Amino acid sequence: MAATKRLTADALAKALMERTGHAFADHQRLQRALTHASARSSHAGVDYERFEFLGDRVLGLVVADMLLATYPD
Repeated sequence: MAATKRLTADALAKALMERTGHAFADHQRLQRALTHASARSSHAGVDYERFEFLGDRVLGLVVADMLLATYPD
């Protein structure tokens, strides 16, 4: 079984900004949005589940776009 490469929230945020060409004004909020609540030890009272859901959808869109561009058939 192949090992899964895990990205940090910072690396994922940078990749997302590079791929979309969009510069987010609040990098910390973006990182929190891309990090599931169960993976955070700090900011326990801050709930960004909706942003996390949106982050998952955007990531899925980016991956789908990359796959379609790489394998058009």
